[in-house]
Amino acid sequence: MTTLTRKDEVVRSGACGDRELSMASARFAQLMRHVANLYCMGDCSTLSAGEAAELAASVAYVLGIDEASANQAARVLDVDDPIRLWHDALRVLDARVDGALDLWQRVIATMPPLHNVSLRDTLVSLGDLRRCYDTRFAAHEVPCDIDYQLSSPIDPHLKGIDYIEAWLEQLMAETRWIVQFTTPSCERVLERACPDYRGLHVNLYDLLRMHESELEPR
Repeated sequence: MTTLTRKDEVVRSGACGDRELSMASARFAQLMRHVANLYCMGDCSTLSAGEAAELAASVAYVLGIDEASANQAARVLDVDDPIRLWHDALRVLDARVDGALDLWQRVIATMPPLHNVSLRDTLVSLGDLRRCYDTRFAAHEVPCDIDYQLSSPIDPHLKGIDYIEAWLEQLMAETRWIVQFTTPSCERVLERACPDYRGLHVNLYDLLRMHESELEPR
């Protein structure tokens, strides 16, 4: 992500002076006025303090400065046009959404027909990522309904598309392990290990891994 590269450069640079910090604050305020105007469709008088805080969190996430120090954020905001910076970063974020959907499609294509309600519902929700994910006004929030429990939980501190990418990558890793074995043998093991595996919130990889010796390689 372009803004993250800029943030990496910040770490190697020196501290900003008061003037640079003040200018960065002014640029962020300028950008926030633009975003708030879009959000309120021109009537910013209706924006609550809570909504403003959420918009600021979203903007900071898009720019890659949500966890940055004041100096790091100032370096990222050291541009002539902060509004253009935000729109450029949004395009990068949109490309990451496309990439996540490509990964989602690969997961679907790889996964054997082992039915589990929470897995099915989660994948259906993730397939709607482009509609559910509000990159302009709520980019820091994790979109979609993710109910399926992975074997290795995703870092809860991850936000937005970072969480979605990590979640799909972990599911793909689990799926690639499962697909080494025949579907009938997986079904037999699951039936014995957890007869209601289709309806419970269980992890298929964990159940199968515990009985790997009983699985038949493809």
